[in-house]
Order: sequence, then C-alpha cells, then structure tokens
Amino acid sequence: MTRKTFLHEVRRDKDLITPGSTQNWIEKNKISIESQLEEHGAILFSDLPVKSAEDFDHFVSAFQYDTFTYEESLSNAVRINKTDKVFTANEAPKEVEIFLHHEMAQTPIYPKYIFFFCKSASLHGGETPLCRSDHLYAELLNEDPNLIMKFEENGVIYNSVMSNGDEMVSGQGRSWQKTLGIKSKQEAEIRLNDLGYTWNWIEGDNLFVTTKPFAAIKELEDGNKSFFNQVLAASLGWKKNSKEDISPVKFGNGEEISESIIQIISELAKSLTLLRQWEDKDILLIDNYRVMHGRKPFSGEKNREVLVSLTT
Repeated sequence: MTRKTFLHEVRRDKDLITPGSTQNWIEKNKISIESQLEEHGAILFSDLPVKSAEDFDHFVSAFQYDTFTYEESLSNAVRINKTDKVFTANEAPKEVEIFLHHEMAQTPIYPKYIFFFCKSASLHGGETPLCRSDHLYAELLNEDPNLIMKFEENGVIYNSVMSNGDEMVSGQGRSWQKTLGIKSKQEAEIRLNDLGYTWNWIEGDNLFVTTKPFAAIKELEDGNKSFFNQVLAASLGWKKNSKEDISPVKFGNGEEISESIIQIISELAKSLTLLRQWEDKDILLIDNYRVMHGRKPFSGEKNREVLVSLTT
C-alpha cells in the first residue's frame, strides 16, 4: 500500500439487498470495519441498498456511535438538515473549492468519524480529495523539523468572520446566530467569553472572532502524530477581515504563518492526496483524526448531492 492509495473499498455482498440486512451486516462486522479504518484511514462502501437520507440515517445508526448534531456544533459551514443526524455536506456554490481540512478542527469540539453519502454525483468535478495527515506530519517532520516544532509548541489560532445571517458565497457562510446557537449580540458575547475567544463587531453587524490557541498536532492511538488543524483550508479558502486584512490562521503565539510555509504544506499534502470521484450511492467513512478531506468545484446540469453524518 502506497501512501497515496490508502482508501479501502468494500463491495456489496450478494445478501445485502435491503437496508435491514445491511444494518445486520454492519453490526456483525463492526469490529472488522473499525480495524480496516484504523489501518487505512478511509473506507468506501459501494452499491449498498441505501438510496435516501433516511436509509443513510439507518446505516449510520447501525454503528451505534454518539451523534454529533449540526445544531450543537460550532461549524461555520451552511448545511441543511435532512434528518436529525443527516445533513448536506456544504451549501457553498458549486464553483467554490473547499480545501483540505479536518472537520471542525478550528473548534474545541469535533467528530471522530465522518460518514458521507453520495445521493447524486455531479457530471463534472466535485471530487472529494483525501489526505492522510499522519503521513503529512511525517513528511513535514522530514522536510523541516523546526516548523513542526513551532506548530507543536504554539498551536494555532483562527480568525474568522461570521455573517449576520447566512450567506451562501463561500464555504464558511453560517451566521453567528446559528454558529453560536444564540439570537442576540449580548448572548453571542457571553458564549464567546465562555469559549475563551476574543471578538469585534464589524460592518453590517457581522462578527470578527479570534479563537484561543488550539493544538495543531494530534497524537493518535497507534502512537503516530497527525497534522490535525484547518491551516490549509483557512489560509487558502477563508475570507479575511475586509478592513484589517487579518490572516485567517496564525501560530498560537500570534506570529504569522508565511505564504512560503503554506506553500510547503500545500505541496506536500497535494503529493499525498487521493482524489476520489463520486458515484451514486457511494458511502465513504473517514477517520477525522487521521484523514483530511475537501471538495473540488463541479459543474453540469445534474445536481451534486452529498450528505454527511458526524459521530464521536
């Protein structure tokens, strides 16, 4: 197995002809599936009898993991709930690229497992890039040990603009009201203070937020380390504070992460990335601690619809 081709594929057994039989199969094979996930980082289930958001909900439920709901999260992506635990992956326009990231690594709470379900694949583009961050950590350590040391010692802080009401022009358009789960400015400030964040109200009652420092490296159960953060997605895709032009991500001590550093990380990640083209009914399970994901732009008359469920 090369570092690039790490995706483990599971094809449909002839006996898996109903959602119920699939649930029974999962319950019997859960330990084996988790073992494969630990080894490969991502598992693709193909051609299962899963056709709807409700079927997908039942598929995820068979694993008996705790649900990570969209409403309760601090996610900055606009999504639409289909069931209590299933929602759209991201409502950003089709021409917008969502760069490699670990889900919600810019927040204090994030999922362990991410389930994706391709209800409808796009005609052109729309691939999901996958990158093993434990492999990326090893490559960065070999390339520049001092850089890895800076990330390990300082962590990172994130600067983000939360809009007053959802806006759909980017992958980070969820309003501050929904992101923080509140309704008023006063409630927002109380929540932000509890989180240890700093903030400023900017034009149009939008909110500029700076997080407390978060770790940029995660130690995995197997003893390896993962480059676990949103450095690439924030640097390459997040919008900046229009007045101050503040970088979306910095080292935890406030030091800028230079463009040359971002380029090094980006090029190494690209060399390790598997670009997965979706097919209808594909289900992808990834270990969020070990694998980054993203979304390529797409086009065509056929609507791309990828649903997601997050669990711990």
